[in-house]
Amino acid sequence: MADGTRRGGRFSVRRLAWRAVAAALVVLVSFIPSAPARAARTFVVLQMNLCNSGMAKASCYSFGRAVDEAVAEIHRYPPELVTLQEICRDDLYAARGWGKLARAMADLYGSAHVAVDFVPAMNRDTGDAYRCVDGAQFGIAVIHHGDGGDRHHGWYASQDSSNEIRAWTCTTVIVGRLTGCTTHLSTDPDVAVRQCRELVSILASPWVLPEVVVSGDFNLRSAPGKPHDVQECAPAGYDRRGDGELQQVFFTGNVQWALGREESMRWTDHPLLYERFRV
Repeated sequence: MADGTRRGGRFSVRRLAWRAVAAALVVLVSFIPSAPARAARTFVVLQMNLCNSGMAKASCYSFGRAVDEAVAEIHRYPPELVTLQEICRDDLYAARGWGKLARAMADLYGSAHVAVDFVPAMNRDTGDAYRCVDGAQFGIAVIHHGDGGDRHHGWYASQDSSNEIRAWTCTTVIVGRLTGCTTHLSTDPDVAVRQCRELVSILASPWVLPEVVVSGDFNLRSAPGKPHDVQECAPAGYDRRGDGELQQVFFTGNVQWALGREESMRWTDHPLLYERFRV
């Protein structure tokens, strides 16, 4: 009987000791600081097709006034990302620094904190870059607030019968987090759908970051149940906003959309597409 009592006493002491250790561990764990939550920030995207090659004089070319209008819009809506089509390389780069469009971003953030990614369309007939009437390369571009990062671009395997070979480009906008892309697809809707599907396959590349925004002139409308619906080529897991016509913005579901609208522009045949996110 005495041995049993001693055995039970030892067990009771052990249980009390373990409880004390467990309580101490709870106290210690409670004092481990948690990782701070990442504060969301406003992220504005401006999409503009400026029709500035000089080729379309009868329809939308305005002798550079669309670029001046775009500069005013960049100042008006300080964007983190601007996607552009039908522009000339000298709209971005001047002989001594930035051209008008890039300088508008530099006015907001400083020249050292602006990055530009320009890719020309290619000319099937000459094998060289497609040219604006002033001789500068003609193409698409991404301008963003940041120090620059990984860049990838290319030209679609599917092309229409015109001499303009159309391109896409993507760049790191937020290091380790967000890829921004733009494109200008064919005016032939069958070809535009094929090019859009090519772009979707590109967005599955390992260099594409977890958050993605793709905006551009897709030359495809939202037309559910009809041929050439832009939604036919929407990447899985992406949401979409548009201007009601041909310009579209696709973005991954982990990018929080906040507000969007389109506004008429006086000196080009496409409206300004404004989209605001929280990232």
